[in-house]
Amino acid sequence: MLRVSTLVFALFSCGAATAASPEVRTFQENGAPPPATITDVAFLTGHWIGEGLGACAEEVMSESAGGQIMGIFRQMKPEGGVRFYEFYTIAEHEGSLVLRIKHFNPDMTGWEEKNEMVAFPLVAIEGTTAYFDGLTFSRIGKKRFASAVNIGEQGVASFDMRAAKHDESCASAARS
Repeated sequence: MLRVSTLVFALFSCGAATAASPEVRTFQENGAPPPATITDVAFLTGHWIGEGLGACAEEVMSESAGGQIMGIFRQMKPEGGVRFYEFYTIAEHEGSLVLRIKHFNPDMTGWEEKNEMVAFPLVAIEGTTAYFDGLTFSRIGKKRFASAVNIGEQGVASFDMRAAKHDESCASAARS
């Protein structure tokens, strides 16, 4: 599977956000994922909209089904238009959780090879924050959501979001 380091150039060329971000953790040498089930991260579900990589970002995480949460992400360009998409799952795996992501250009051509994805095994869950290896999702109260991803030597890209209103998206935010 592809690792985060292979995506460093692609994400860095988008410009990492400078807003405060949640802590990003990685496995210590010989680290092992902690025991967890999908219900342990049910607090992440929702429709979130906000700022990241210098433009509107939108995240939707579904309620769990079949031991998985399905997620989609859309990153806009500062001047308008879509920069990239992500499709991902948070799934139960060997007694813990793993987040698996595939990235797509606006024309739906993939960044990863057909059978490859970027995998982030679970490091810890503390309160309403889920720490995956190099990526963090944090629910802040009922209406805020933050995430951060380690993009190598360039640092951490962070996303500050809030609960989206009914029928709100990056497209509607651009019109207002």
